[in-house]
Amino acid sequence: MIESSRLSLSGIVLSLSFFFVASAAAQSAAPVTLPAPPDTGYVIYDDGPISLPLGVGLRIPLYDRVDGLALPFGPIITLAKGRVELDPTVTYRSHLGEFDPFAKATIRLRPADALVIAAGRATFSNDDWIRNTLVNSAASFVVGSDARNYFRADRITAQLSHEIVGNGTTLTPRVGVLYENAWSTGTPVPHTSAPWSIFGRTSDLKMRRINPTVASGRTASATAGINFDYDLNQLVATVDAGVERAFSAPGFRSSGRKSGGFTQFTLNAKGSFLTFGTQSFSFRGHALITPGSVATPQRYSYLGGAGTIATVDLLALGGDRVAFVEGEYSVPFSGPLLPFV
Repeated sequence: MIESSRLSLSGIVLSLSFFFVASAAAQSAAPVTLPAPPDTGYVIYDDGPISLPLGVGLRIPLYDRVDGLALPFGPIITLAKGRVELDPTVTYRSHLGEFDPFAKATIRLRPADALVIAAGRATFSNDDWIRNTLVNSAASFVVGSDARNYFRADRITAQLSHEIVGNGTTLTPRVGVLYENAWSTGTPVPHTSAPWSIFGRTSDLKMRRINPTVASGRTASATAGINFDYDLNQLVATVDAGVERAFSAPGFRSSGRKSGGFTQFTLNAKGSFLTFGTQSFSFRGHALITPGSVATPQRYSYLGGAGTIATVDLLALGGDRVAFVEGEYSVPFSGPLLPFV
């Protein structure tokens, strides 16, 4: 009897053990649901077709001796998935007391082809090759040195360009049309009315420098050109060549040459490259060629002053036939360095 009881208890224990093992196997076979992994992909946010530079539509302000403070406002409108960009602005010019509307549309026909159409009223200059606009604005405000002459115009332009990219090179040919109605601005005689500057605001060679008169009237032109950029093996170069054929222009006579229609070629070039070690050579050139008929004064270019020829008064030399070339060789010193210098 005692042996039978032990056998029965053993059978119960074995049954319970089998039940627990079977239950554990059943539980492990059940599907386990895991939480979804976090989405670490990039999210593209669409802010809509209208954007406001600097949050309020304010563009970079400029300064010169004719406009004073030029303050542009306007949104940037992007359409057709970025293929069309509209850039309308209204620019307040403090010294003239004018609000100038201007609009530019950039249409990407294909990735390498662009059509740019612009129309509006503005203050223009042919001397922006001497200094870039921000440097010229700073020089005008601080020391009164404005290295540009100006004219005002209502202008409409259209330009089609094609970009060809190669090994370190970018070649961009262009063709276009231009129609403008120009008139003089500033003062062509000595005067005392000029925008304020920290230094040079009363100098006849600085902020009170006269601004040449242009031939008022309408000009209709066809334009063409090509831009070449190269950046490879420590050699950086940019060449921009253009031609304007004016079929009609305001009548103007200078040195026995009469204008009306004219053809003008423009060339701007700059570059730099290393020579020995850290030494380098840089160059810059500007040429304006007008064969035959004289161009109207709004197509003149000027030389003189620290930006071009330091021994000549600022923009004292000018005309429709100009050639300028300069080179600079740089030898940097790595040491010894003088204290506090």
